[in-house]
Amino acid sequence: MRNRLPFLFGMDCWRLKIPLTFFLNQCLRQDIEVMELKQTPEGLVFWTPVTSRRRITGLFQDAECLRTSGVTGFLLHQFQQPLRLFSVALSIALWIFYSHCIVQVSVTGTDPTLQRQIEQQLAENGYAAPFFTADQNLAETIEFLIKESFEDRLGWTEVTRTGSRIQLQFTDKEYVETPQLTNDPIYAQKEGMVVRFDVQQGEKKVKINQIVHPGDLLIDNELKDAFEVPQPLYVKGKVYGYTWYTVESSLLDAPDFPLHDALAFFRLLMDCRSQIAEQLQEDEKIIKENVLLFDRNAGTITMKIHYTLLEDLTRP
Repeated sequence: MRNRLPFLFGMDCWRLKIPLTFFLNQCLRQDIEVMELKQTPEGLVFWTPVTSRRRITGLFQDAECLRTSGVTGFLLHQFQQPLRLFSVALSIALWIFYSHCIVQVSVTGTDPTLQRQIEQQLAENGYAAPFFTADQNLAETIEFLIKESFEDRLGWTEVTRTGSRIQLQFTDKEYVETPQLTNDPIYAQKEGMVVRFDVQQGEKKVKINQIVHPGDLLIDNELKDAFEVPQPLYVKGKVYGYTWYTVESSLLDAPDFPLHDALAFFRLLMDCRSQIAEQLQEDEKIIKENVLLFDRNAGTITMKIHYTLLEDLTRP
């Protein structure tokens, strides 16, 4: 079975004025594939793969190519039009231009004075937008330059490149908070059931699902070695657990315009949630909310809700 791949690139339509027998013999000797061969008053008309074009013109100098079909024919037809050829060339030029051009360099950080100095340092080294570069690792190059130039003043630096834009972010050393480790044990500040630990330093003294009370030791500053000799430890960490609170809220009902139960329920619910949210930090949350009471009595509407929270037991 012959390879069909050459036909995928396209076909040439030829016209040739020679005897049919001679033509077929030549094609057989040179292994030229011929399709749709017709004998017309103007001569022989036939199709061959584009890949056979050089052999056709070499064997038959009078061969006339009438048209080309397929992928090759499509490309030849498109590129014969100057405007389309110009559009392709312009697109390639713009792609090369923007892939090697930086149009924006932004610097953001915690110190305005240091920010201006970094911008000046970039400009002095040729990194003031717009500029051209062939450096594929431009972000790493700029980051190394800035870290080397302001090593004693920078606490954190990150440089990212997005297309034709460079963004540099930094934090100065004075802004970076250095965590202070202490040798003081950590005790429970509230009652709750231990759920999980976030301990970087110290010895855990309680277990998961254990109920603790204010004053219970949670993280110790000593750890016994293989000889049962206590070794001092730095202490840093948090212990999270379930805590329980009951929150109550009420409002006066106007005699002339009594509140609908649904509206009163919603207002009291939002007030209770607002009260409980005041004592929650970013890493704490409400786990369960159970309405214990919703009552209308003598013009006063009262709601009482029992909350289960996930809190840091080491925080007052």
